[in-house]
Amino acid sequence: MRMLLLQAALLIVASSALAQNSQLLETKTRFGTLTLDDQNELTFNARPLEPPIKVNSSMDLGTPFHIGPADVVLVIDYGGTACPAQYYFVTISKLGAKGTASFGTCNDDRTVQRSGDSILVTMHGYRGPFEPDAERRKAARETHVFVYRDRAVTEREQRR
Repeated sequence: MRMLLLQAALLIVASSALAQNSQLLETKTRFGTLTLDDQNELTFNARPLEPPIKVNSSMDLGTPFHIGPADVVLVIDYGGTACPAQYYFVTISKLGAKGTASFGTCNDDRTVQRSGDSILVTMHGYRGPFEPDAERRKAARETHVFVYRDRAVTEREQRR
C-alpha cells in the first residue's frame, strides 16, 4: 500500500512539472507578444531573443512599462538552489526585442518602481543555503538597487 501511495505521489509531481513546462506564458506589448515557448525559451513574435533567455523551472513576465518609443518588461527566471532568481529586462520596440544580461543578487524578494525613464529594482543581498551563516546574515543586511535606463542595467552604489 505504501509503495502504491508513493508511486501515485511521484506521478502527480511529475505530471505537474510537465504541465508547468508545457504551459504558454506570455505578455502582450504594443509591438507584439513575449512568449515562453515549448522549448522553455523566451521569444518575441515567435522568434528567439538574442541573446537567448532560457527558463530554469519557472518564469514571470511583468507588465510592460511604456518608456518613450519602447515597452520594457522585467523578466524573472526562478529555479536555482544556489541562485533562486535571475532578472532580465527585455526592451521591445518596432525594431524588435532585445534582452539585457542577467542581473540581481539572486534574491527573489524585490521591489520594482519606475522613476521617469528609469526602472529601479531594489533587493537585499543573497548567499545560498550552502554558504556560511555569517555570510548569509551579512548579505541579507545589504541593499542593492539595479537601474534600467536606455536599454542597460547598472547597479547604483549604496551609501552606508
